[in-house]
Amino acid sequence: MKRHLLGLLVTLLPAFPAFSAQYEFSYNKLFSQLKYNNAESHPDVKVGYFMVNPISGETCQITKAWMSKKANYEAFVIPASQELPLPIDRHLKKVNPDVFVETKGEQVCDISYQVMAEPKYNAGISSGELSALVPQMNAIMDDLGGMLSSWFMPEVKGITVHFDQDVNSLTTTLGNVIPATGRKVFIRPSDLVEDESVLFSVPPDKITPWLPSD
Repeated sequence: MKRHLLGLLVTLLPAFPAFSAQYEFSYNKLFSQLKYNNAESHPDVKVGYFMVNPISGETCQITKAWMSKKANYEAFVIPASQELPLPIDRHLKKVNPDVFVETKGEQVCDISYQVMAEPKYNAGISSGELSALVPQMNAIMDDLGGMLSSWFMPEVKGITVHFDQDVNSLTTTLGNVIPATGRKVFIRPSDLVEDESVLFSVPPDKITPWLPSD
């Protein structure tokens, strides 16, 4: 399966008509990617689901989300990052509940998964943490790509730090400046020396792989 990856964003088609604000998915369909979150090869990296506008690439705002199967019902609490907080449970896989998501407005939204760092780098990231994240991101991408992933999967060269507003730049503990591009900052392990850290003025929305085109 050939994929053109931009931050490892993989789109699945909505189950309801294009302009509906409510979407329905099978838990089993979503579990097929979520199961890799339990692998020991990438403890600091996971797969996260988001509702995304396929044209602009912007994250859609989830107003309500829940799972149901017959008389059983469970509502989700949506975090500020707008990640869909699905549980990883093999029992649920057997039950296969329906997952419903409502988004704000009537814009077209698709459900998409992203490889991302666990949300624990709120104040910044050190050179050691960054050097550990990159191979873990490559490991989970290999898991997601399967046996032939090495033939078409680009190599992660660093991280993309996403903020909810434009930033001018980030500063390191040694006073070095890392430029920003709008709401994103791209950081390579080679940008930092040993024991140097990049400081975040506000907690980032998420940290995803950086896959340079060159």
